[in-house]
Amino acid sequence: MRGARLHILATVLSLVSACAGRAAVPEPPPRPPDPPPLEEGRQEPQVPAVYRFPPAEAPAEPQVKGAPGGAGAVPAAADPPPKREEGDDEKLRTALLQAAAGKLEEAEKALSSLRVRSNRIIPYLELYLRRELGEQKEAGRLLGQFVEEERRVTGFAIGRAELCSRIHRFREFVPAESDRVKPGGTVLLYVEPRNFVLSRNQDRYILHLRYEWKLFDDRSVEVPVPAWEKASPGDREDRISLNGPVEEFYQSFKLPLPAALAAGHYRVKVTVTDVSSGKSDRVYVPIFVTGAEKER
Repeated sequence: MRGARLHILATVLSLVSACAGRAAVPEPPPRPPDPPPLEEGRQEPQVPAVYRFPPAEAPAEPQVKGAPGGAGAVPAAADPPPKREEGDDEKLRTALLQAAAGKLEEAEKALSSLRVRSNRIIPYLELYLRRELGEQKEAGRLLGQFVEEERRVTGFAIGRAELCSRIHRFREFVPAESDRVKPGGTVLLYVEPRNFVLSRNQDRYILHLRYEWKLFDDRSVEVPVPAWEKASPGDREDRISLNGPVEEFYQSFKLPLPAALAAGHYRVKVTVTDVSSGKSDRVYVPIFVTGAEKER
């Protein structure tokens, strides 16, 4: 009886042990079903490969002195990048800075290296350098070019008109202390025309100018002045024969005012005509006529 019980207990223990071992090992995952077979003549679709840029070439390693990769390895000095050539604007800036610093030779060298010389400041800088370096002949030539260019651009004009107390010669006069003039007094004017044209008569040069004067009050109304209107042709015109060309000329006028002129502000209009070119210019010179002095 006891032997039968032991046999049953052993059987139960073996069953329990088998069940415990089966629970400890997980079951494998289910296998997916096999794809259906391809039809005859049909190829399996190709999956496109992922596009990749070609790998960049690795830069060459610098040469080193000593053992490769060892302690104290020093890379060789790389070649300096090529020097960029200066443009004309940079060269002109350098020339201006050198000239301002008084380094005239360096400024001239920088200026002469310009490829394009269309900048309008270049001739003026060149004139300055020629004068400072003592090349007066070349400086005079450049200055003559400037004067001729100004003549073409500006044309005939009255460069200056001044109310004076005395006139000596070209650009030498004593300006009037004020614009106040008494009735019946005299207005003394210095007038300097510019860019006039000289006509040729064989080996002579002819300067031909005409003049006109008018008086206007503070309301821009013309005031008749008989003395001005009846001036002689010699006072109203210049026709001068010259041995050679000239560029400087002046004329002075003594214009008497009417004795009965009322006090107030006036303007003397002076018109100059260049007969050779047919061009005219005009200026206005302000004056103030004081009241007449009362007799005692």
